[in-house]
Amino acid sequence: MNAQSPRIDVDLLKEHLVEVSEHESELTDLVYESLFAKRPDAVELFGTYSRANQQRMMAETLGAVLNMLDQEHWLGEYVHAMGSRHQFSYETPSDMYAPYAEAMLEALAAVSGADWTPELQHSWKAALDRVNEMMTAGYVPTSH
Repeated sequence: MNAQSPRIDVDLLKEHLVEVSEHESELTDLVYESLFAKRPDAVELFGTYSRANQQRMMAETLGAVLNMLDQEHWLGEYVHAMGSRHQFSYETPSDMYAPYAEAMLEALAAVSGADWTPELQHSWKAALDRVNEMMTAGYVPTSH
């Protein structure tokens, strides 16, 4: 991350990931319910997937965040490739990532209840924004 990137409290997010993993099913439902409300066109992209596949996709996002927090050297390449796969295999528009991240934040807050803090909000937002930047960096400009 560059010097201008918002600070991410790595330890706080790792602890929180352990806590929210107990609510994976509820978290998945909340993420996709919120995403589909924000972006009805996302139903075409995600709505046909089984709940198990939706959980896997959400786990991939959280896994990318966790690996980013651990500063895995290979992550940039992996997430760029994932972005490219989303662009060409799933035809996911790059403007879908921000609503997905917003839905993820809302769901994390909901399952956390009173344990959700401004620090968690800030760190999760910064981490998800970073992953979104890395994903869209894998997109290839196309002409229409």
